[in-house]
Amino acid sequence: MKRLVRRRGGAAHESAAHRARHVRAQLGVAADIAIQARRRALARRGARAEGADQRPPRGRVTVDDVLACAHQHFGLTSIPREEAAAVLRARYELRGCHRDLDTDAPALAPGEPRTPVSGI
Repeated sequence: MKRLVRRRGGAAHESAAHRARHVRAQLGVAADIAIQARRRALARRGARAEGADQRPPRGRVTVDDVLACAHQHFGLTSIPREEAAAVLRARYELRGCHRDLDTDAPALAPGEPRTPVSGI
């Protein structure tokens, strides 16, 4: 009988770990959606801009954008801003967003410098 109790406890722990990985993956997809939406908006704005001597426009993807996408697409409502910021920061760096986007993720991610990232 004692063995069954341990087994159930282990299964609950594995289930919680699986859920955490699943939510983190969903946050990653939400960050990708927010980045892609911002890039599409930039492309539309850049196509309307007249003149070749102008600098290409820059956009800004925020933690609030990621949280909105997570809520809209996956129904996630109780995600800590710090966790969303950490995921956004990782996706921002992975996707090479410093070329055309800015973000506020480093200001909210734990253990990171408190200045916004901008690709100058």
